[in-house]
Amino acid sequence: MNNKKRKLLIYGATGYTGKIITARAKALNLDYEIAGRSEDKIKAMAQELNIPYHIFTVDDSKAWERALTDKQVLINAAGPFLLTAEPAMNACLDAGVHYLDISAELDTYRLAESLDDKAKAAGIQLISGAGLFVSYDALVVHLSKLVVEPEYLKVGFRHYGGFSRGSVLSSKNIADLGILIRKNGEILNNPHPRSKMFSFGEEAVECMPTPLGGIILSYKATGIPNIEEFFSLKLPATKLSDLTTENLPDGPTKEERAAGRNGIAAEITGKDGNVVKAYVDAPSGYDLTPLSVVAVAHRILNNDFKIGYQSPGSAYGEEIIKDIPDTHLIDIRQPTQTFL
Repeated sequence: MNNKKRKLLIYGATGYTGKIITARAKALNLDYEIAGRSEDKIKAMAQELNIPYHIFTVDDSKAWERALTDKQVLINAAGPFLLTAEPAMNACLDAGVHYLDISAELDTYRLAESLDDKAKAAGIQLISGAGLFVSYDALVVHLSKLVVEPEYLKVGFRHYGGFSRGSVLSSKNIADLGILIRKNGEILNNPHPRSKMFSFGEEAVECMPTPLGGIILSYKATGIPNIEEFFSLKLPATKLSDLTTENLPDGPTKEERAAGRNGIAAEITGKDGNVVKAYVDAPSGYDLTPLSVVAVAHRILNNDFKIGYQSPGSAYGEEIIKDIPDTHLIDIRQPTQTFL
């Protein structure tokens, strides 16, 4: 693994989320370069930022080799990750460069999991899902320490901020999987999915069963054998069926993103039946993702990493949440029982 250069490569830098990631890297004064397949867009961004750039498609292994020279970490921001994750991961394995992406697609997590031995041999850290799931995983790790032998995890994710074109396209891959849960350590389809109420501070929200990252990522971080996940969003799901690749918006405006916040609520039940609850109050999704993935990249650039396939929580525990601006983990006090 190349430890000589503390340099970051952002692939997919001109996409909706890629632009915000690049702006965050600039704000932190990181040493970074950008890459992507659109010559006009990448070249224009590079000239504006006065940084080096690379133009290539994700399947060009020789171009990857050149672009990853002298890099310590890659952020893959180019979705759908079903199409980009594997060649990008393989390029990082070959180059000895740490890999991060912002995927919410379970199949890319499974792919990363399957590459654990190769990542260890290459001396790199491999994290798929280093965006929204950084604070999610930190929350779960935090709660898992508060009970004896955690057995059941339920997480509700309240999304605010609309959708980017890439997210809507990727969501089709997620929806095709059905309602997945982890039961007794195995990933299964939930035959009887039901909604659940979660508390996000003073507000309780009904969340619908949805396969998110925790059944793989938080299982990696904690080993909790039974995991169910739930999701709530502002936009009616029926509107998604009216969207096509031609009329999808790039994503919410800066003002729209600033108008609301994301929430992640979790509850864990221990073997003794004790239940602990907490939630994360965070910026809206398309601000939280760049803040999170760049926070992880910054750690790696300072030689803070764990070799092999990792989740955000298995690599950095609950402490990583302190690196994400304006993001707060709040424990929910349980009512005291009295016996007469």
